[in-house]
Amino acid sequence: MQPSPYTPGEIARTVPGRSQQLAEVDERLSVLVDLGRLVGRIRVDHAARGFGKTSLLREYQRRATARGVSTIWVTAGEATGLTAQIAAEVSRATSGLSEKTRKALHDRIATLELSLGIPGVASASGTLRPPTREATTELTGARALETIITAAAGERPLLILIDEIQAADADGLRTLVYAWQHLQAEGPRLPAAVFAAGLPNAPETIASIVTFSERLAYRPLGSLHREAEEIALVGPARALGVDWTQPAVDRALEIAQGYPYFVQLIADAAWTAAGRPDPGSSVSVTAVERGRIAMQADLDALYRARWSACAPAERRLLATIADLGDGPVPRSAIAAAMKTGSNQLSTPRARLIDKGLIQPADRGMLEFTIPGFAAFVRDVDA
Repeated sequence: MQPSPYTPGEIARTVPGRSQQLAEVDERLSVLVDLGRLVGRIRVDHAARGFGKTSLLREYQRRATARGVSTIWVTAGEATGLTAQIAAEVSRATSGLSEKTRKALHDRIATLELSLGIPGVASASGTLRPPTREATTELTGARALETIITAAAGERPLLILIDEIQAADADGLRTLVYAWQHLQAEGPRLPAAVFAAGLPNAPETIASIVTFSERLAYRPLGSLHREAEEIALVGPARALGVDWTQPAVDRALEIAQGYPYFVQLIADAAWTAAGRPDPGSSVSVTAVERGRIAMQADLDALYRARWSACAPAERRLLATIADLGDGPVPRSAIAAAMKTGSNQLSTPRARLIDKGLIQPADRGMLEFTIPGFAAFVRDVDA
């Protein structure tokens, strides 16, 4: 028996089907490392939950680390705020830098604490020297963060990775984007970059806070295409000497519907149903069918958790969308079915997009983000 090589709900070890994203990031890393230049636009990959955003961001980090880049990871949304999170993580990542750079960096972090009134940032990596007279000049907000990034990237390229960027506080987002605007104009030879990931509402959230969001590169992540799904399904098994029969592959991908989390979930369930096969064995369509039954408990828990987190007005909107079908639905049809105007739907619609339950499809259309959720809503609302 062999443990399952699949990772539902965990950080994936590989990201098949994301070759375009990886190629773009490799090119940006070349600008960072080979040319020693600033990556001028903050990159934001965005998609609903379950599409592998965090796994993709971790792959960016692995590739950057392999090229000698200093990387810091921040999951936005902590009470301290995005600026304090970045400063604290930069401070922790200075162990490999020279004493001179560490002192300069710690002075700037202490200045940020003083200028923004952030408690505890400067002490994140231990007792630091008090800021010098030069460091206590009138540096506030974006300028203070800019000096931290400049000091941190002075010896080695720096990559800041931000997960769940849509959850960042408004002041922190504004400070980061303004700091990056300054660096674009004043520090183009500074080897630094920011890659982020967020929900589908990330572009709108950021645009509501900063007026020049064109300085960010938004990249939506779609469903996996057939070849990528098959690689994600078959590849980990073959690495352990196990094959999938073609009928098993076809059935598993029919169940997954291109949703990365479901690919991992059905693969893991089928692996268990196959008895955690030894090398030389195979996963059959019978194991997939048994796995489908077993994974239903996970799906029910997922659907119920999403449903229970919705307010009554949001549930009514979800039920209406579900009644109109499983695919993209025109907003006008939703408004007509609910006997209301489209504007009256804007608040629950925005909240459901924020929660990652629905997303804009084609122009004027909405769709569910999770396969099978429409059927669940029809059943629970019956």
